[in-house]
Amino acid sequence: MKPTRRISFWLVPLGLIAYLALFYAARLPSLEDKTGLVWRRLDYLFLLVLQMPELVLENWFGTPPELSLADRLPVLLAAGAILTWAACLGWLLLAVCRADRGWTRMERLVFSTAVGLNAVSTYVLLMGLLGWVRNPLAFAIPAALTLAALARLLRHRRAEQPTESPARPNKTKPADRNQPRADRDVEGDLIGPQWLWLGAPFVVVILLGGMLPPIDFDVKEYHLQVPKEFFQQGRIGFLPHNVYGNMPLGTEMFSLLAMVIVDDWWLGALAGKTVIAAMTPLTALGLLAAGRRFFSPSAGVVAALVYVSTPWIVQVSTNGLVEGAVACYLLLAIFAVLLSRQEGGFIYPALAGYLAGGAVSCKYPAVIFVAVPLAVWIAVASVDRTGASRAKVGVSPGLRQAARAVLALRIWKPVGAFLLAALVGSGLWFGKNWVLTGNPTYPLLYSVFGGKTWTPEKDAQWNRVHRPRDFTPAALGKDIARVGLTSEWLSPLVVPMAVLAFAAAGKRRLAIWLLLYFGYVVATWWLLTHRIDRFWLPALPVLALLGGSGACWSAQRTWRGLLITLLVAGLSSNFLVATAGPGGYNRYFVGLERLRRHPERVDPWHLRFNNLQVDGRLLTVGDAAVFDLEMPVLYSTCFDDCPFEQLAKDRTPEQIHAALLAEGISHVYVPWNEIDRYRNTYGFTEFVRPALFDRLVQAGVLKPLPNIKGHRGRGYQIRARRTKQGSHRSHRVHREKAQVP
Repeated sequence: MKPTRRISFWLVPLGLIAYLALFYAARLPSLEDKTGLVWRRLDYLFLLVLQMPELVLENWFGTPPELSLADRLPVLLAAGAILTWAACLGWLLLAVCRADRGWTRMERLVFSTAVGLNAVSTYVLLMGLLGWVRNPLAFAIPAALTLAALARLLRHRRAEQPTESPARPNKTKPADRNQPRADRDVEGDLIGPQWLWLGAPFVVVILLGGMLPPIDFDVKEYHLQVPKEFFQQGRIGFLPHNVYGNMPLGTEMFSLLAMVIVDDWWLGALAGKTVIAAMTPLTALGLLAAGRRFFSPSAGVVAALVYVSTPWIVQVSTNGLVEGAVACYLLLAIFAVLLSRQEGGFIYPALAGYLAGGAVSCKYPAVIFVAVPLAVWIAVASVDRTGASRAKVGVSPGLRQAARAVLALRIWKPVGAFLLAALVGSGLWFGKNWVLTGNPTYPLLYSVFGGKTWTPEKDAQWNRVHRPRDFTPAALGKDIARVGLTSEWLSPLVVPMAVLAFAAAGKRRLAIWLLLYFGYVVATWWLLTHRIDRFWLPALPVLALLGGSGACWSAQRTWRGLLITLLVAGLSSNFLVATAGPGGYNRYFVGLERLRRHPERVDPWHLRFNNLQVDGRLLTVGDAAVFDLEMPVLYSTCFDDCPFEQLAKDRTPEQIHAALLAEGISHVYVPWNEIDRYRNTYGFTEFVRPALFDRLVQAGVLKPLPNIKGHRGRGYQIRARRTKQGSHRSHRVHREKAQVP
């Protein structure tokens, strides 16, 4: 090795050491807020190593310990049924469109499952809008027809298959035995597929965590609460009390479908949550396939390992949040765009559009993060392809106008196919909102479309919370540092490996495209959103793919040994953080029935109300995370009209009493700590004050329930109504009035 090359080679390990030193010296604000001590990543890692056996025993098995897996079987079966139907349906759709020609089995699996998941989600939405949610035959018959049609298609293909199948264009060429060992390492032997076993523990943990009850506020507020309401109502409609329930809920449809399969909202919610979790291993398989096709087999292995082991991804996937699902659709949409650059035609732009529509059906920001940049990417790629063709054949001056017309046609055909397919993939959500609220993007773009129950005051409150405010250079530097270094649940492997992608020869052009895409997502995240860390996570597969390429920058044995050491050490560190500490909910082997009522996870007041044997319903004031409540509940988010204010404002105590009883309300719950949090962040109505409830107690409208020690929440029972004769009449109401609104 020449001296200059030796020096440049050793710059990489030195750079890695510098980054890792900064990474493990970064502080952890969440732990500091809880303990009041200074915590750095290295301190936290040492603590986890020292206390690993005790932490695993306590966190995984509970106190007292138990090993319970049999109760997960219904959840696993329901989730498996949904995934199987989706994979078969997606395969059938792709085969009918002849989009899967020349794919490997892995590519066919990941694309079929992703396409099928979006198709199943759209179908559940359609059935819900028609009011057929509670009809199992509405889902069993299409699933059976899907299996039958796929079986017939496979038989037909098998009959047509020639004796010798042509070689797939993407199949990796076997290494030439006369080729130097170093070059063969770059092609595929640097990190072989046998190293994928390092990711197996993360896949197991993600699936086990996906089957656990929810702990995240957003999941309890709408990701699972809204499907629960749709299931109880038997249809999908407008929810005036939960603005989030009127946004695209593509992944939430899996929970609704699972509720129908098991005929139970609780187990169905856990099964739908498991389907969302399973989309993370699916993304890892997509990275494995994309790395093999566009870089090298080793790049695919490293990309999959780096992604699936990132604590942020483990956390959002097991908690039931949708960023992992958006990431899956985003990666495969990019995969399809890259295929279109290789193959041409309109099938792959349409496939990319449908998958981009799947991302949009999960979350509005995917319009900006996925649909818009990929449409531009396809247009630019079409220009490049047309320019290359013109350079080869030449264009006479007299044909320039015709050439421009051909260029426009070549651009707009693939872009049009992309946009049309994106509309098919997500358009029903916008159509639903247009019909039900008058605003296809409800509650966004209120100034353009208006919207049912939405007001200028609510719109201003929403925008004040969800738009960024600080655009100073200091804020930019701090937020960029969060993305690349200081965010608490990052992996130490992603960023340095991605940077090395520009040291790898032969694929720098693709690496630049991917880096530009990631930079675009981070820029729009910073300019247009309220900069929550997990909002940029859907772009993490792009960074992981770059990391896979960067891992193969050199074929030296020294680098191979260093790379394996980094992977083993980094994945071990990530596993500790993701499973042993506060990086996620990790009661993997505790019984579901015990977790359902565990005070660690459920508000103690919710547990108390669940134990009441009453026919009335509960009115919560300031509490929107109501998924765990088993009695009928009337609630609202902080952005919607407060039901208590609507019943009590400008009324006498007697009128308030009558209004509460008329609504079938038997109890009221007011969590003052949650109301204070809203007032310090999102905003909350000033009408709700402790003095108002004190007056209603004095007036004989409310009867206080015994306080819970250490809890600022207050519960009340609605007193019975007095008759003219002085006797009491029960406030019991018919069960029909006690249903969720």
